[in-house]
Amino acid sequence: MKKRIGSLLLILALCFTLLPTAAFAEENGQSSKITITTVDELLQFAKAVDNGEYDGKADAVVSLDADLDLTGIAWTPIGSKFDTNGTLLHYFSGKFYGNGHTISNLDFSENYGKTEYPSFGFFSEVYGAEISGLTIQGKLDVSNSGYVYFGTVAGVAADSKISDCVSNVSFTDTDKYINGTAAMCGYAIDSTIEYCQNKGNFSITKDVSSFQMGGIVGLAQNSTVQYCANTGDMTSWTPCTGGIVGQLFQNSKIINCYSTGKMVPLGNGTTDFGGIAGIVGAGTEIRHCYFAGEMDLSQYTATTPYKRLGGIAGGVSSDTPVFENNYFVETENVPACFKYQDAGTEKTLDSMKTEDFFNEITAAGGKYRFNSNGTPLLPAPKYTVSFVVTPAELANVVIKVNGQEVANPVDLEAGTYQVEVSADNCEVFNSNITITADTATHTQTIAMTYRKSSGGDDSDPTYAIEVGEDIRNGTVTANRRYAERGDTVTITVKPDDGFKLDDLTVTDKNGNELKLTDKGNGKYTFKMPAGKVTVSATFAPEKTAADYFADVPANSYYADAVLWAAKNGITGGIGNGLFGPNQPCTRAQIVTFLWRAAGSPEPKSMSSFSDVSADSYYAKAVAWAVENGITTGTGDGKFSPDATCTRAQSVTFLFRAIGKLVDSKAEFSDVLTDSYYANAVAWAVENGVTNGIGNGLFGPDNSCTRAQIVTFLFRAYQGK
Repeated sequence: MKKRIGSLLLILALCFTLLPTAAFAEENGQSSKITITTVDELLQFAKAVDNGEYDGKADAVVSLDADLDLTGIAWTPIGSKFDTNGTLLHYFSGKFYGNGHTISNLDFSENYGKTEYPSFGFFSEVYGAEISGLTIQGKLDVSNSGYVYFGTVAGVAADSKISDCVSNVSFTDTDKYINGTAAMCGYAIDSTIEYCQNKGNFSITKDVSSFQMGGIVGLAQNSTVQYCANTGDMTSWTPCTGGIVGQLFQNSKIINCYSTGKMVPLGNGTTDFGGIAGIVGAGTEIRHCYFAGEMDLSQYTATTPYKRLGGIAGGVSSDTPVFENNYFVETENVPACFKYQDAGTEKTLDSMKTEDFFNEITAAGGKYRFNSNGTPLLPAPKYTVSFVVTPAELANVVIKVNGQEVANPVDLEAGTYQVEVSADNCEVFNSNITITADTATHTQTIAMTYRKSSGGDDSDPTYAIEVGEDIRNGTVTANRRYAERGDTVTITVKPDDGFKLDDLTVTDKNGNELKLTDKGNGKYTFKMPAGKVTVSATFAPEKTAADYFADVPANSYYADAVLWAAKNGITGGIGNGLFGPNQPCTRAQIVTFLWRAAGSPEPKSMSSFSDVSADSYYAKAVAWAVENGITTGTGDGKFSPDATCTRAQSVTFLFRAIGKLVDSKAEFSDVLTDSYYANAVAWAVENGVTNGIGNGLFGPDNSCTRAQIVTFLFRAYQGK
């Protein structure tokens, strides 16, 4: 039986007291395997664990196959049966696969702190378990004090693995003296926590006596926390507070993790507070991590130099930690770690979002990927893949995945890979293979059959196709590793999120560039010459609307439309790097936008409007619009290019350019069925171009801004 860990003294006592780790023998008979699709089934599973039906059953498999809403349920953790001496009676030790589903509105508040629940979370304590693919959303407003190991997923995880989980639970305490831990996993011992994220905010505004708080793990003993992220804010008095781990001790590691939430230390400097870890101990490591959140010192009353506050680690209880390749955002008077000034390198927040920073941390061993805003993305969890190669008599089989030789089986993320196999007396085989995770076992077997070589001398020699190894911000793969002269070779290009292909070249053995044919969807082909070829590529960041125009905020409703228009040459703005979103859009401007969206075709002849000079920027656009029945002018031989375009005119121009009659009618009180724009308005509504101005009105005579017109065009052409 497992002793209740919560009965141990925290901090120093925990450094010398080990959790019993006796192995649990599996019971004879068939393993348990169930699926959960309803709240009732979840509660039945919890009851079965509490009754001892899963004790020591490491082969048990539980699959969550639906999102569950626990509104109205006062949660009691799964596996929460303790006797009066604090001995844990029953626990879960199998595999719980969340499969990407969410358990929402989980209310931890009512039962938190009660003596019968010393370890608290979705699970109370797990031993020899695997928990993956689970998102938990809920709340915890402390109303009871007590000694509690709290973890959103598990209060305690021993000899277990928690992966690919997300916690979105905010922990709030304002007036109670509490003890224990708070994190996604309260106390991790001999465990691995990986590919996880915390989104919840933690706020402990009372000076507590003994508490460890971390975005991912509160207290880590002989455990590894890797590829994890914390984006929640932390406001705390607690003795050990860290963006990733509160207290890291006894050979524990934090590797490839980052924290971007705001950190608000409270008190006068008598507690340990760090961007990655609150306090670190003997044999610990923090490698390839960074803290890029705000360190808000507005409520911190300590005097400088701050000895227990750091961008990487707050305090060090031993002289043997290892720090490598860590970064933290610059904050006045905040070192990486007071005792170890070289525990990390200061960076400005802007520099952390640059390609140079990406190159720096990846070259030094970090494995981050970034979105277009510079925020790192967690890598996907890996799955065990076995390659079975036939026929069996093939000798010296070599398997390469994306050009790297791998063992068999190999851990890979779910995704598409270029797999190459070579063997004695066998033709080289090359193929794109999609690897998906089996939700029941997280393993996959891929069988491949290869043709034997006919032997003898080759009359048609093959030549190597080499893809550059220094390609960043995207992947480039060839559909084969070797090809004969004259063969058609296909190159597949896939930019990372936020990037685009900037340049792709294929050169022969003499450095001459070969002709590439764009086949669309990121595929290019070339003819193989008589000799080795080299494929190289560069990827550039995708521009945002703000990169084109300073007056287009990234969060504006028209940002995507302006970006589309700028990238496609539909608008160049009004000069001086401005778009002028709130300026009125003229009739000349809208027909010019439409003409450019159509590819700027040459008109057959110029228009005869008296107010459209032949050398005006919109002359060809107006002529094209007249030829295509988009406009007939405003009467009296005039086009009125400088008049502000109305909503009725704008949808009519669009309708005549690319629209089609629809069966529905415009349901607006100010759009008469016999008006010239009635059909255009009906089409615009049905195609999502506009839904009116509210209160059942379309506003046909309202003037349009440049932002509105470009948004209309964008919506219309997206649905074309």
